[in-house]
Amino acid sequence: MNNQGDLKNLRDKRITARPSPTSSIITLVMSILFLIFGLVLMASVLGEAEEARGPMTFFLFIWVGACLAMAIYSLINLSSYGKSRPNPAALEVLEVEDKKSPQREEAEKGKPDFAVRLRELEALKKEGLLSDEEYQRKRREILDEKW
Repeated sequence: MNNQGDLKNLRDKRITARPSPTSSIITLVMSILFLIFGLVLMASVLGEAEEARGPMTFFLFIWVGACLAMAIYSLINLSSYGKSRPNPAALEVLEVEDKKSPQREEAEKGKPDFAVRLRELEALKKEGLLSDEEYQRKRREILDEKW
């Protein structure tokens, strides 16, 4: 963000950072490997130690739950990218969404920005497509509109 205009444009936006597809794939693979490792380790420990069965079973449930949660989150994140694929090498992906209400968007959709309209009018005058009288009249119409 170099200037105030960029910051002003972001004021009506919601910015969300989420993992890139590459990091989601890595997380998915790692969570599956941790799940397998945890199940194998717990099976071998539970078979040998009768007195540790209660705490180890509790730890196994937490371990499996955490691994499944990571895998599900990664799958949801991967499926949410849909057709618009970001750069897979990106470290993170930013999403920018409008926070404007649908009514406000509809009101602004039909009318371009006043500054843009005035610049376009000025360009038409400089090209000789409008007389001074037409230019002044149209300029007054634009300025008299509700801001």
